[in-house]
Amino acid sequence: MLETIREHAQGWIARIILGLIALTFAFWGVDSYIKGDGKAPPAAKVNDGEISQHDFIKTLKEQGDAMKQQMGAKVDEKALRAKVMEQMINTQLLAQAGHKAGFAILEPQIESILAGIEIFQEAGKFSSERLQAWLRSNGMSEQQLRAMIAQDLLLKQVQIGYGEGAVAPMPSAVRLAGLLAQQREVNEAQFDRKTFMNATRIDDKAVQSEYDAHKADYATPAMLRAQYLVLSQATLAEKVQIGDEQARKFYETNAARFQEPERRSASHILIKLDAGADDKSRQAAKAKAEQVLAEVKKSPAQFAALAGKYSADAGSAKNGGSLGRAFTREEMVKPFSDAAFQMQKGAISNLVESQFGFHILRLDGIVPGAKLGFDVVKDDIIKELRQQEAQRKFAEAAERFSNMVYEQPDSLAPAAKEFGLTLQESAWFNPKSAPAVLANAQLLQALYSSDAQKKRQNVEAVEVAPNTLVSARVLEYRAAGQRPLAEVAGEIRLKLAAQQARKLAIEAGVKSLQHPEQVNNWSVAMTVSRMQPLNLPAAAVKAIFRTPSAKLPAYVGAETADGYRLYRIDRIMVGKADPEMAKRIRSDMRRLLSQEEMRAYLENLKAHASIKIDPAALEPKSE
Repeated sequence: MLETIREHAQGWIARIILGLIALTFAFWGVDSYIKGDGKAPPAAKVNDGEISQHDFIKTLKEQGDAMKQQMGAKVDEKALRAKVMEQMINTQLLAQAGHKAGFAILEPQIESILAGIEIFQEAGKFSSERLQAWLRSNGMSEQQLRAMIAQDLLLKQVQIGYGEGAVAPMPSAVRLAGLLAQQREVNEAQFDRKTFMNATRIDDKAVQSEYDAHKADYATPAMLRAQYLVLSQATLAEKVQIGDEQARKFYETNAARFQEPERRSASHILIKLDAGADDKSRQAAKAKAEQVLAEVKKSPAQFAALAGKYSADAGSAKNGGSLGRAFTREEMVKPFSDAAFQMQKGAISNLVESQFGFHILRLDGIVPGAKLGFDVVKDDIIKELRQQEAQRKFAEAAERFSNMVYEQPDSLAPAAKEFGLTLQESAWFNPKSAPAVLANAQLLQALYSSDAQKKRQNVEAVEVAPNTLVSARVLEYRAAGQRPLAEVAGEIRLKLAAQQARKLAIEAGVKSLQHPEQVNNWSVAMTVSRMQPLNLPAAAVKAIFRTPSAKLPAYVGAETADGYRLYRIDRIMVGKADPEMAKRIRSDMRRLLSQEEMRAYLENLKAHASIKIDPAALEPKSE
């Protein structure tokens, strides 16, 4: 319960909603909640609704930029267009279905969400000024934000209404838990391709045929060597010197930061009140809490026993109501903290109401705050001041660095000298093998452009990571080419021999499966289960546990990457279902069934919907 109180105090609703808003940005874009300007035909029509070209292009750009940043490679635009279109159509269909089914989002719900977002709060209360400042910094209107929240809440209602009713029987989960716990004692015989390599025969004709059929596998990609220069806050921080006198001045100026807060320990009795409870339920809970309070006031020494008897906080009730450890004012919800930090040690409070219900507090102890000595925090202060100074220097240098490498394109040396940086050179690389500092999609695109290859000039500085700028220039370039057969013949011959040896190993294994009594290279007995497969290949584990166990020993084989493995199953140990495992399996079953039901519901919506997509919207544009 203490953990729950602390989590709520830190704004779990705000974290969830901000996450949902971010998700909405990522999948549908801000402008997908605002009608298009009507100047262009829609990208798609979904029943009576439309997806405007403006919304589609905006969302496409956001998705493309996000994927490029995450993957560091060029995005398949045609596939991305199809995916974004599918996502936006799904959103339209679910929203339409929600409205048709009578789902509604009320203004108080939106107000509640906004009030719970921590970045919109000041001194623990909703601040309209903070909201407006955030909207201005993100280029959004309040109407847009409210529409986004309403849309997201509506989609969540639809998901809960149609996708959360899946039933997963507990007996099925128990049976699965038992199967996972079942063990089988097996012996293994391996038929490895390595032992058959000497039996292979690969002629020149086979090598030529493989080369002709898979020439792309023996091509060399375009490669280059680059010279580059890195300007980063981290590099600048290494050169910043902070003296003890400067650190001490900061310590004295910010004395409040280095004061350990007062902590208090308490016990409580909670009379629970569910969120959203009506007035009648609230009055009933309060009446019960007042009754318990009267008992506590009458017999304060019985607080622990009364907590065990009445408190709805199971975690602390078994410990006489004790929350377990001292806490700061910020670690608890405000009503709880306000009461605890106004009490004297040993005192018992009147009723304290929070979102959890009604609390009766007893203050058990006070740990006074203490000032941290300078020597204790000096290293942290120096580190912080160094980072601040490096950040300032980087902000000052970034624009000058970018301008210099652009205005003096024939060399990176002037910028290196100006900012005290080291010129670095890479080995040969292609886009897939680029060193980490150069493996940025925008930077690679610039380096592999024909202009950079021909002129060998500095490419524009690119921010490859937060507070890290890189400029580079091509030193040498090698165009893509085809490796001659003479160069790769040995490689091909080895590849074909391995394939042929594996085939021979499999044939030998299958033959031995027909006469297992003749096999004489069995391993020692191994006990395996689905949960503990002992590093056996997945295909082997599946085969072992799919084999009927009515008659033992039983034999089964499985093809593997290295050849073939034969197993003799000697004994079956029935597994005992772990109750906790069964509960987790049931939860997973419900989740998977819910996802499947939601998918089926969406497919049904599509089957009965009128969806018309502008074909041009799905085709990549040359610009």
